[in-house]
Amino acid sequence: MGFKKLRSVALPEEEQGYIFFTCLTYDQQPPDVRQKIDRLCDRCGGEYADALRALMCDGESITALSMRHYVSESTLLRARRRFYESWSAPAGAGRVKPRRVTA
Repeated sequence: MGFKKLRSVALPEEEQGYIFFTCLTYDQQPPDVRQKIDRLCDRCGGEYADALRALMCDGESITALSMRHYVSESTLLRARRRFYESWSAPAGAGRVKPRRVTA
C-alpha cells in the first residue's frame, strides 16, 4: 500500500504522509501516540470508530471495511477527512464536531 495525497484534506502532502505512516506503524508507536490515534478515531468516527481505526491503522480497503462494518464508503471518507484535519488541532480547538447518533 502506497501513500497518495488526499485532495479533500486541507493539509500539505508532507503532513498527510506523516499521519498516514504514523497510523500504519501503530504497534510501534509510543503509548501517547497510540492514545492520540484511538482518541481521534473515537471522536471522528463516532459509532464507526472501529471501522475508522481499521482504515487508518490496518490499511484495509474502504470497500471491504464498509461491507464488514455496515457503513457507507462516503461516511468512512468523511470520518477519515475529519481524522486528518483533527490531527494537529490543539485540544479543545473545536475543528471537529462530534458525530451525532440518531436513532
